[in-house]
Amino acid sequence: MELVEADIEIGFRLVDMLEPGMADTSRLMSAIEDVYAGVVARVNRLQTPERENFEPLVTELRRAVRLALPPSSLGG
Repeated sequence: MELVEADIEIGFRLVDMLEPGMADTSRLMSAIEDVYAGVVARVNRLQTPERENFEPLVTELRRAVRLALPPSSLGG
């Protein structure tokens, strides 16, 4: 569970690093999406009660990612 918590924190920190008008955001955007995918994979492997504890944080991380990334980078 500590890895999930750490990955969620890393995800939020990476989102915070995105700045409007940054010249090259592709590596940072890729890192954010990779961290998010890792969080989801780890959470999905947890038992139901543990998974339910993390669902609000995962939802908030995804929301932060969607707000931070340009619409063209979300791919659906």
